Amino acid sequence: MSVDRDVDVLIDYFFQDKLPRLVYEGKSGYNNTTRYLDRDHKKYIIRIYETHQDQAKVRLEHEVLLKLNERSDLSFNIPLPVKREGESLVRLPSNKIGCIYHYIEGVNPVFDSKQVLFSFGKSVGDLLQSLNQVDLSHLIYRPYYELEHAHPNCPLPKVEAWCHNPPAIFAGYKKELSWVASQLDDFNRLAPKMKSLPHQVIHGDLNESNVLVGADRHINAILDFEFATRDLRMMEVAVCISEIISEELNEDIYLEKIKHFFSGLRTRITIKDAELEALPMLVQLRRLDVFLHFLGRHQDGIDDASVLKEQIEKVAAYHSWLSVRAKKVVHLWETVRHG
Repeated sequence: MSVDRDVDVLIDYFFQDKLPRLVYEGKSGYNNTTRYLDRDHKKYIIRIYETHQDQAKVRLEHEVLLKLNERSDLSFNIPLPVKREGESLVRLPSNKIGCIYHYIEGVNPVFDSKQVLFSFGKSVGDLLQSLNQVDLSHLIYRPYYELEHAHPNCPLPKVEAWCHNPPAIFAGYKKELSWVASQLDDFNRLAPKMKSLPHQVIHGDLNESNVLVGADRHINAILDFEFATRDLRMMEVAVCISEIISEELNEDIYLEKIKHFFSGLRTRITIKDAELEALPMLVQLRRLDVFLHFLGRHQDGIDDASVLKEQIEKVAAYHSWLSVRAKKVVHLWETVRHG
């Protein structure tokens, strides 16, 4: 089935009229197909899920979105799904799941200025406070520290064996993959110690592609709650830091960026000492989880080898993270907190 056919069925379901409409392609992420819809002088976002066909996952995402949209204290917008007779998703001819969301003005930022990073940190703190008040009817995704559940086709013994004996196309990455295997084993053993840290509902995937800024360079929206679940509160912060570091190789520059992020974050939340102590491990955990996610996508035939190679290089760049650089990030929070 073609994407165009799916899009037509989706629009016809939610908008049962013959009004003129314009559908076009635009910016899209890795995980889903995105189209833009103009009709009746209004704009919408069309999303077709590519990584799964599980309605329960989409319903949980929409539960989070609808509960957040009920709050009046958010400083940014949250996607609002279009509904018809209480339904907000459609099973399409291709058997994929499709949804339509009201369009939110803004552009994806580049985390390259104090203003944007401060606003990002502040928004993350606001979101954590709001999500802490959200009770979910059920959960789909497991906490990050349960690495064995990162991808259904990536049990850790199988992944470690793959890393030690990768296919020929990845032969040039044997050293990096051997290190990844050792890290997976280490974190699997450390996971029980993390369970005592504060837990709550988190977004779980905050980065440049999942936020929008307005003309004032402030965060205008937080998007894509597809992976929202109950996890360590500090994992939300770790994901943000991991993404900042992964986009910047120069240590002085990324430390300055993290300082601005922390400055905004501290205006909204207080980090407990035990959470701060765990932060370096959680940052590295994020990169390992992303690697497992893309390894699963590669094995499912969704991505070609080049995409996975890029993720191997990114996770391998953290080789000296815990032993050399992590303390500097922890010190930054202490500096910002007492500054």
